Amino acid sequence: RVLIMDEPTASLSAHEVDQLFKLAKTLKANGVSILFISHRMEEVFSIADRVTVLRDGRFVSTHPASEVTPESAIRDMVGRHMDDFFAKTDKEPGDLLLSVRGLSKDNVFHDINFDVRAGEVVGFAGLVGSRRTDVALALFGIETADAGSVTLNGQPVTIRTPQQAVKLGLAYVTEDRRQLGLTMPMSITTNITLPTLHQYANRFGLVQQRAERQTAETFQQRLSIRTPDVDQPAGTLSGGNQQKVVLSKWLNTQPRLLILDEPTRGIDVGAKAEVHQIIDELAQQGMGIMMISSDLPEVLAMSDRIVVMREGRQMATLDRSEATQERVMAAAMGQKAA
Repeated sequence: RVLIMDEPTASLSAHEVDQLFKLAKTLKANGVSILFISHRMEEVFSIADRVTVLRDGRFVSTHPASEVTPESAIRDMVGRHMDDFFAKTDKEPGDLLLSVRGLSKDNVFHDINFDVRAGEVVGFAGLVGSRRTDVALALFGIETADAGSVTLNGQPVTIRTPQQAVKLGLAYVTEDRRQLGLTMPMSITTNITLPTLHQYANRFGLVQQRAERQTAETFQQRLSIRTPDVDQPAGTLSGGNQQKVVLSKWLNTQPRLLILDEPTRGIDVGAKAEVHQIIDELAQQGMGIMMISSDLPEVLAMSDRIVVMREGRQMATLDRSEATQERVMAAAMGQKAA
Protein backbone atom coordinates (compact mmCIF):
# COMPACT_ATOMS: atom_id res chain seq x y z
CA ARG A 1 0.00 0.00 0.00
CA VAL A 2 3.04 2.30 0.28
CA LEU A 3 5.56 2.74 -2.55
CA ILE A 4 8.86 4.54 -1.89
CA MET A 5 10.55 6.09 -4.95
CA ASP A 6 14.10 7.33 -4.29
CA GLU A 7 15.35 9.55 -7.15
CA PRO A 8 13.44 7.34 -9.65
CA THR A 9 14.03 9.64 -12.64
CA ALA A 10 17.81 10.00 -12.27
CA SER A 11 18.60 7.93 -15.38
CA LEU A 12 15.34 8.28 -17.31
CA SER A 13 14.61 10.18 -20.52
CA ALA A 14 11.88 12.83 -20.58
CA HIS A 15 9.48 10.36 -22.23
CA GLU A 16 10.24 7.72 -19.61
CA VAL A 17 9.64 10.26 -16.84
CA ASP A 18 6.21 11.02 -18.32
CA GLN A 19 5.38 7.30 -18.39
CA LEU A 20 6.52 6.88 -14.79
CA PHE A 21 4.37 9.79 -13.62
CA LYS A 22 1.31 8.39 -15.44
CA LEU A 23 1.85 5.09 -13.65
CA ALA A 24 2.30 6.85 -10.30
CA LYS A 25 -0.97 8.74 -10.77
CA THR A 26 -2.77 5.50 -11.63
CA LEU A 27 -1.42 3.87 -8.47
CA LYS A 28 -2.46 6.90 -6.44
CA ALA A 29 -6.01 6.69 -7.87
CA ASN A 30 -6.10 3.05 -6.74
CA GLY A 31 -5.25 3.98 -3.16
CA VAL A 32 -1.48 3.48 -3.13
CA SER A 33 0.47 6.03 -1.07
CA ILE A 34 3.73 7.19 -2.67
CA LEU A 35 6.80 8.64 -0.96
CA PHE A 36 8.63 10.47 -3.78
CA ILE A 37 12.22 11.51 -3.00
CA SER A 38 13.83 13.88 -5.50
CA HIS A 39 16.06 16.94 -5.76
CA ARG A 40 14.38 17.90 -9.05
CA MET A 41 11.92 20.50 -7.89
CA GLU A 42 9.84 20.65 -11.06
CA GLU A 43 9.11 16.93 -10.66
CA VAL A 44 8.13 17.32 -7.01
CA PHE A 45 5.65 20.09 -7.86
CA SER A 46 4.17 18.15 -10.78
CA ILE A 47 3.34 15.02 -8.78
CA ALA A 48 3.22 15.78 -5.03
CA ASP A 49 0.20 16.61 -2.87
CA ARG A 50 2.40 17.55 0.08
CA VAL A 51 6.04 18.64 0.19
CA THR A 52 8.33 17.83 3.11
CA VAL A 53 11.83 19.32 3.36
CA LEU A 54 14.70 17.69 5.25
CA ARG A 55 18.07 19.33 5.85
CA ASP A 56 21.12 17.52 7.23
CA GLY A 57 18.94 14.62 8.33
CA ARG A 58 16.47 16.81 10.21
CA PHE A 59 12.85 17.72 9.54
CA VAL A 60 12.42 21.35 8.43
CA SER A 61 8.89 21.76 7.09
CA THR A 62 5.87 20.12 5.50
CA HIS A 63 3.14 21.93 3.56
CA PRO A 64 0.45 21.24 0.95
CA ALA A 65 2.10 21.49 -2.47
CA SER A 66 -0.30 24.31 -3.39
CA GLU A 67 1.21 26.45 -0.61
CA VAL A 68 4.85 25.83 -1.56
CA THR A 69 6.82 27.87 -4.10
CA PRO A 70 10.26 27.03 -5.50
CA GLU A 71 11.64 29.98 -3.54
CA SER A 72 10.17 28.85 -0.21
CA ALA A 73 11.30 25.25 -0.78
CA ILE A 74 14.85 26.36 -1.59
CA ARG A 75 14.88 28.62 1.47
CA ASP A 76 13.96 25.66 3.66
CA MET A 77 16.47 23.35 1.95
CA VAL A 78 19.38 25.78 2.08
CA GLY A 79 18.55 27.52 5.33
CA ARG A 80 18.65 31.00 3.91
CA HIS A 81 16.78 33.31 1.55
CA MET A 82 17.07 32.97 -2.23
CA ASP A 83 18.80 36.37 -2.38
CA ASP A 84 21.68 34.79 -0.44
CA PHE A 85 21.70 31.54 -2.45
CA PHE A 86 24.69 32.54 -4.58
CA ALA A 87 27.73 33.41 -2.47
CA LYS A 88 29.73 36.12 -4.19
CA THR A 89 32.08 38.51 -2.40
CA ASP A 90 33.23 41.62 -4.26
CA LYS A 91 37.01 41.65 -4.42
CA GLU A 92 39.62 43.47 -6.46
CA PRO A 93 41.33 40.93 -8.76
CA GLY A 94 45.03 40.32 -8.28
CA ASP A 95 47.87 39.53 -10.66
CA LEU A 96 47.31 38.02 -14.08
CA LEU A 97 47.48 34.22 -13.80
CA LEU A 98 46.36 32.97 -17.21
CA SER A 99 46.32 34.64 -20.60
CA VAL A 100 44.96 32.80 -23.65
CA ARG A 101 45.31 34.27 -27.13
CA GLY A 102 44.09 32.86 -30.43
CA LEU A 103 43.65 29.33 -29.08
CA SER A 104 42.34 27.14 -31.89
CA LYS A 105 41.83 23.50 -32.83
CA ASP A 106 40.72 22.50 -36.32
CA ASN A 107 36.98 21.83 -36.54
CA VAL A 108 36.58 22.17 -32.76
CA PHE A 109 37.17 25.75 -31.55
CA HIS A 110 38.65 28.87 -33.10
CA ASP A 111 40.40 32.04 -31.89
CA ILE A 112 39.61 31.89 -28.16
CA ASN A 113 40.91 34.85 -26.13
CA PHE A 114 40.54 35.49 -22.39
CA ASP A 115 42.41 36.27 -19.16
CA VAL A 116 42.01 34.99 -15.61
CA ARG A 117 43.40 36.99 -12.70
CA ALA A 118 44.03 35.91 -9.12
CA GLY A 119 40.78 36.00 -7.13
CA GLU A 120 38.66 36.14 -10.26
CA VAL A 121 35.88 33.82 -11.47
CA VAL A 122 35.59 33.79 -15.27
CA GLY A 123 32.40 32.06 -16.35
CA PHE A 124 31.94 30.25 -19.67
CA ALA A 125 28.38 30.20 -20.98
CA GLY A 126 26.92 28.58 -24.08
CA LEU A 127 24.46 26.06 -25.42
CA VAL A 128 25.08 22.35 -26.02
CA GLY A 129 27.80 21.98 -28.66
CA SER A 130 29.47 25.30 -27.84
CA ARG A 131 32.79 23.46 -27.22
CA ARG A 132 33.54 25.09 -23.88
CA THR A 133 34.72 21.79 -22.42
CA ASP A 134 37.10 21.27 -25.34
CA VAL A 135 38.81 24.57 -24.52
CA ALA A 136 39.20 23.44 -20.90
CA LEU A 137 40.59 20.06 -21.99
CA ALA A 138 43.12 21.78 -24.24
CA LEU A 139 44.28 24.00 -21.38
CA PHE A 140 44.68 20.95 -19.13
CA GLY A 141 46.65 18.95 -21.70
CA ILE A 142 43.99 16.33 -22.44
CA GLU A 143 43.38 17.71 -25.94
CA THR A 144 45.93 19.52 -28.12
CA ALA A 145 45.36 22.93 -29.67
CA ASP A 146 46.69 23.59 -33.18
CA ALA A 147 47.35 27.30 -32.75
CA GLY A 148 47.43 30.09 -30.22
CA SER A 149 49.37 30.89 -27.08
CA VAL A 150 48.94 30.25 -23.37
CA THR A 151 50.75 32.30 -20.74
CA LEU A 152 50.84 31.27 -17.07
CA ASN A 153 52.17 33.67 -14.45
CA GLY A 154 53.77 35.72 -17.21
CA GLN A 155 55.57 32.76 -18.80
CA PRO A 156 54.58 31.20 -22.14
CA VAL A 157 53.77 27.50 -21.77
CA THR A 158 52.82 24.58 -23.98
CA ILE A 159 50.82 22.04 -21.97
CA ARG A 160 50.83 18.56 -23.50
CA THR A 161 49.76 16.37 -20.56
CA PRO A 162 47.61 16.69 -17.42
CA GLN A 163 50.70 15.84 -15.35
CA GLN A 164 52.43 18.90 -16.78
CA ALA A 165 49.33 21.02 -16.14
CA VAL A 166 49.26 19.97 -12.47
CA LYS A 167 52.95 20.80 -12.05
CA LEU A 168 52.22 24.26 -13.48
CA GLY A 169 49.47 24.83 -10.91
CA LEU A 170 46.33 23.92 -12.88
CA ALA A 171 43.52 21.64 -11.74
CA TYR A 172 40.47 20.44 -13.68
CA VAL A 173 37.19 19.25 -12.12
CA THR A 174 35.44 17.23 -14.81
CA GLU A 175 31.74 17.54 -15.66
CA ASP A 176 31.31 13.76 -15.23
CA ARG A 177 32.29 13.01 -11.65
CA ARG A 178 30.95 9.42 -11.67
CA GLN A 179 32.83 8.22 -14.76
CA LEU A 180 35.87 10.50 -14.83
CA GLY A 181 36.13 12.33 -11.52
CA LEU A 182 36.05 9.49 -9.00
CA THR A 183 36.93 5.84 -8.62
CA MET A 184 33.64 4.82 -7.04
CA PRO A 185 34.62 1.55 -5.29
CA MET A 186 37.66 3.20 -3.68
CA SER A 187 37.55 5.06 -0.38
CA ILE A 188 37.10 8.80 0.01
CA THR A 189 40.67 8.93 1.33
CA THR A 190 42.13 7.16 -1.71
CA ASN A 191 40.19 9.35 -4.14
CA ILE A 192 41.37 12.55 -2.46
CA THR A 193 45.05 11.56 -2.40
CA LEU A 194 45.24 9.79 -5.77
CA PRO A 195 46.76 12.67 -7.83
CA THR A 196 49.35 13.34 -5.09
CA LEU A 197 50.00 9.76 -3.99
CA HIS A 198 53.77 10.13 -4.39
CA GLN A 199 53.75 12.70 -1.59
CA TYR A 200 52.52 10.05 0.86
CA ALA A 201 55.20 7.46 0.07
CA ASN A 202 58.10 6.89 2.46
CA ARG A 203 61.67 6.26 1.30
CA PHE A 204 60.81 2.61 0.70
CA GLY A 205 57.93 3.54 -1.62
CA LEU A 206 55.24 2.49 0.85
CA VAL A 207 52.18 4.72 1.23
CA GLN A 208 51.80 6.24 4.70
CA GLN A 209 48.12 5.61 5.29
CA ARG A 210 47.93 7.70 8.47
CA ALA A 211 49.09 10.79 6.56
CA GLU A 212 46.60 10.01 3.79
CA ARG A 213 43.78 9.76 6.29
CA GLN A 214 44.76 13.03 7.99
CA THR A 215 44.56 14.81 4.62
CA ALA A 216 41.14 13.31 3.90
CA GLU A 217 39.83 14.27 7.34
CA THR A 218 41.13 17.82 6.87
CA PHE A 219 39.15 18.16 3.62
CA GLN A 220 36.15 16.43 5.17
CA GLN A 221 36.02 19.21 7.74
CA ARG A 222 37.01 22.02 5.38
CA LEU A 223 34.41 21.21 2.70
CA SER A 224 31.78 19.69 5.03
CA ILE A 225 31.80 16.26 3.38
CA ARG A 226 28.99 14.37 5.08
CA THR A 227 30.13 10.83 5.75
CA PRO A 228 30.55 8.75 8.90
CA ASP A 229 34.09 7.79 7.89
CA VAL A 230 36.60 8.78 5.19
CA ASP A 231 37.22 5.07 4.56
CA GLN A 232 33.72 4.79 3.05
CA PRO A 233 33.63 4.10 -0.74
CA ALA A 234 33.04 7.28 -2.73
CA GLY A 235 30.12 5.57 -4.45
CA THR A 236 28.11 5.55 -1.22
CA LEU A 237 27.97 9.36 -1.05
CA SER A 238 25.28 11.70 -2.35
CA GLY A 239 26.00 13.63 -5.54
CA GLY A 240 26.84 16.80 -3.63
CA ASN A 241 29.29 15.03 -1.34
CA GLN A 242 30.86 13.22 -4.28
CA GLN A 243 31.44 16.61 -5.90
CA LYS A 244 33.14 17.83 -2.72
CA VAL A 245 35.47 14.80 -2.85
CA VAL A 246 36.41 15.65 -6.46
CA LEU A 247 37.07 19.25 -5.40
CA SER A 248 39.16 18.02 -2.45
CA LYS A 249 41.19 15.78 -4.75
CA TRP A 250 42.24 18.69 -6.90
CA LEU A 251 42.55 21.27 -4.14
CA ASN A 252 45.05 18.90 -2.53
CA THR A 253 47.36 19.57 -5.51
CA GLN A 254 47.44 23.22 -4.34
CA PRO A 255 46.52 24.78 -7.70
CA ARG A 256 46.64 28.46 -8.51
CA LEU A 257 44.11 28.08 -11.34
CA LEU A 258 41.05 25.86 -10.96
CA ILE A 259 38.95 24.83 -13.97
CA LEU A 260 35.41 23.82 -12.97
CA ASP A 261 33.26 22.08 -15.58
CA GLU A 262 29.57 22.08 -14.57
CA PRO A 263 30.43 22.18 -10.84
CA THR A 264 26.83 21.89 -9.59
CA ARG A 265 25.28 19.59 -12.19
CA GLY A 266 23.12 16.85 -10.70
CA ILE A 267 23.33 17.93 -7.07
CA ASP A 268 20.57 19.25 -4.82
CA VAL A 269 20.06 22.95 -4.09
CA GLY A 270 21.56 22.70 -0.62
CA ALA A 271 24.77 21.19 -1.98
CA LYS A 272 24.78 23.78 -4.78
CA ALA A 273 24.78 26.59 -2.23
CA GLU A 274 27.70 24.92 -0.43
CA VAL A 275 29.68 24.55 -3.67
CA HIS A 276 29.03 28.23 -4.46
CA GLN A 277 30.37 29.11 -1.01
CA ILE A 278 33.50 27.03 -1.63
CA ILE A 279 34.08 28.73 -5.00
CA ASP A 280 33.71 32.16 -3.41
CA GLU A 281 36.11 31.29 -0.57
CA LEU A 282 38.72 29.99 -3.03
CA ALA A 283 38.47 33.21 -5.05
CA GLN A 284 38.84 35.27 -1.87
CA GLN A 285 42.02 33.31 -1.12
CA GLY A 286 43.44 34.41 -4.48
CA MET A 287 42.78 31.40 -6.66
CA GLY A 288 41.86 32.04 -10.28
CA ILE A 289 38.77 30.12 -11.39
CA MET A 290 37.49 29.25 -14.86
CA MET A 291 33.90 28.04 -14.46
CA ILE A 292 31.95 26.33 -17.24
CA SER A 293 28.24 26.14 -16.45
CA SER A 294 24.97 25.63 -18.29
CA ASP A 295 23.11 27.09 -15.30
CA LEU A 296 22.68 30.69 -16.45
CA PRO A 297 21.68 32.17 -13.06
CA GLU A 298 24.80 30.52 -11.61
CA VAL A 299 27.06 31.99 -14.29
CA LEU A 300 25.55 35.46 -13.89
CA ALA A 301 25.75 35.40 -10.09
CA MET A 302 29.19 33.85 -9.59
CA SER A 303 31.26 35.31 -12.45
CA ASP A 304 33.33 38.47 -12.60
CA ARG A 305 33.41 38.16 -16.36
CA ILE A 306 31.56 35.87 -18.79
CA VAL A 307 32.87 34.38 -22.03
CA VAL A 308 30.00 33.28 -24.29
CA MET A 309 30.68 30.57 -26.87
CA ARG A 310 28.72 29.15 -29.78
CA GLU A 311 29.82 26.20 -31.94
CA GLY A 312 33.47 26.64 -31.00
CA ARG A 313 33.60 30.40 -31.46
CA GLN A 314 33.80 33.14 -28.88
CA MET A 315 30.72 35.31 -29.40
CA ALA A 316 31.10 37.81 -26.55
CA THR A 317 33.01 38.65 -23.38
CA LEU A 318 30.83 40.48 -20.86
CA ASP A 319 31.81 42.17 -17.61
CA ARG A 320 29.68 41.35 -14.59
CA SER A 321 28.13 44.83 -14.64
CA GLU A 322 26.86 44.50 -18.23
CA ALA A 323 25.92 40.81 -18.29
CA THR A 324 22.22 39.99 -18.32
CA GLN A 325 20.36 36.79 -19.09
CA GLU A 326 19.12 38.32 -22.36
CA ARG A 327 22.60 39.37 -23.51
CA VAL A 328 24.18 36.04 -22.67
CA MET A 329 21.43 34.06 -24.41
CA ALA A 330 21.48 36.32 -27.45
CA ALA A 331 25.23 35.80 -27.86
CA ALA A 332 24.91 32.05 -27.26
CA MET A 333 22.32 31.87 -30.05
CA GLY A 334 24.41 33.94 -32.44
CA GLN A 335 22.24 37.04 -32.22
CA LYS A 336 23.19 40.60 -31.43
CA ALA A 337 22.34 41.51 -27.84
CA ALA A 338 20.09 44.50 -27.25
